[in-house]
Amino acid sequence: MYGLALIAIIAVMGGAIAYIGDKLGTKVGKKKLSIFGLRPKHTSIIVTIVTGILISAATLGLMTAVSWDVRTALFGMEELKAELISLNDEVDSRTKELEQSRASLETKNAEYAAVTQKVKETADRLTKIMAELATVTSQRDQAATALSSLQSDYALAQRDLTSYQKSIKTLQATKAELDTKINELTTAKTSLQSDVDRLNELTTSLKNGIQIVREGTVVFRTGEVLSNAVIEGGKSQEDTATALADVIYRTNRMILAKLGLADKNLELLWISRTEYDQAAALIAKANQPVIVRISTVGNTVYGEPVIGRLELFPNHLIYNKGEVVYSETMNAPNEAAQAEETIMNFLQKVNSAAVNQGILPDPIQGTVGSMSGAQLFENVNKVKRYSGKIELTAIASTDTYTAGPLQIEIRIKSAQ
Repeated sequence: MYGLALIAIIAVMGGAIAYIGDKLGTKVGKKKLSIFGLRPKHTSIIVTIVTGILISAATLGLMTAVSWDVRTALFGMEELKAELISLNDEVDSRTKELEQSRASLETKNAEYAAVTQKVKETADRLTKIMAELATVTSQRDQAATALSSLQSDYALAQRDLTSYQKSIKTLQATKAELDTKINELTTAKTSLQSDVDRLNELTTSLKNGIQIVREGTVVFRTGEVLSNAVIEGGKSQEDTATALADVIYRTNRMILAKLGLADKNLELLWISRTEYDQAAALIAKANQPVIVRISTVGNTVYGEPVIGRLELFPNHLIYNKGEVVYSETMNAPNEAAQAEETIMNFLQKVNSAAVNQGILPDPIQGTVGSMSGAQLFENVNKVKRYSGKIELTAIASTDTYTAGPLQIEIRIKSAQ
């Protein structure tokens, strides 16, 4: 409708332009006007043409200013063509995409149909499975009930089994202890039997020589120390037993030498095998040197075997060399005869101090050391030279251990 109205307007304007130009040319011709020296007729024609051009231009300018469509028709035609071509291309592209979408839709429809069929089949299988599940669930509940009952029975059996296992372990441990005890008792029985046999031999010998015991010479007194030795503790049972046997052997050789017997293979020293084994075990377990003292059990008469016993003592360092053992301040004796008594009393106090400190004394004499007659005489003479207050000090001459003996030096000085 808008195009028809525009055509109608242009047609009317064209008619009006023709009419106005004709009238204007006629007026110019009648007035016989001349332009640029032209004839009035020609001037009239030019005026008519110019007037038509101006009126057409004015009309087109007015329409262009007023109507967007006119502007588009006059100046935007190429752009419209380009846009139209672009739109046509886009339409073609959209058409191809639509065809592809239709093909894809057909494919999806086919897939949907297949999936729908599979869903139907799956639904049928699900129905069957649900029925089977209900059956299996019922069976499971029955099995769970049976399992619960079995578990209760198993728990009771497990508790009984644990109790039985504990009893078995206890019995096995008891059996092992009894086996060990039996082995120990068997070993002890063998050792004791050996000791009994030897004691029977000694008893027979003692019975045969009882008269000799009454009238013979006593070689060793009861409790007399035969020997002292130090064995390193903490070694193997075998090494310790060898060291202990060596101490017993050397003691036996000392007894033979003391009795003046030429046969060095005689075994005069008798020690119980059980006591020997126990002593070796104790020394092996010790973590320090051990003093082994061999002493007599009873009086030994010449011609009879010596029955000995083993005594064990830890061996510690009691005095360092140069350490004071005992010191006392007293009045110097007024008479020379009292000087010896003063030294003897001082030595007794030194002996008591050493015993209290830990040195082993001789069981019979109770002494821990000895002093030669020359040393005693020298110290007595020193005391005689002083008068008034004097200080006597006993100094250890060497490092002294528990086994002893203690060797001292007596220092005397004025205490005034």
